[in-house]
Amino acid sequence: MEAEPEHLELVVGQQHTVQLPGLGAAGYVWDHDVLGEGGVVEVEWTRGDPPGSVPRRVGVSAPEAATIRSVGPGTVVVRLYQHRRWEPPDSVRAERRLLVLVRQPEEPGPNRP
Repeated sequence: MEAEPEHLELVVGQQHTVQLPGLGAAGYVWDHDVLGEGGVVEVEWTRGDPPGSVPRRVGVSAPEAATIRSVGPGTVVVRLYQHRRWEPPDSVRAERRLLVLVRQPEEPGPNRP
């Protein structure tokens, strides 16, 4: 798995997808928390292989992906964590944190094309 940045800078309207190793066969799923002000990012999950992929062997977990979409300017921390939903909240198997800075797109001015 390729390492993702711990700091992410986006312009409003951009998105970034974080690929995460799945472990669904053992009951683990990835979830998220957005820490900080609201209205800065939205997180959407994709679980499993894309349509048309070669089927996996029985018992092999499929990957998961979190797409972070910027919706407004600001700074937040996106916490991605892998856990079993029926276990206590502090029973996290893996965790990633991304500091996400979202800014407005630069608008052309008199000296800009």
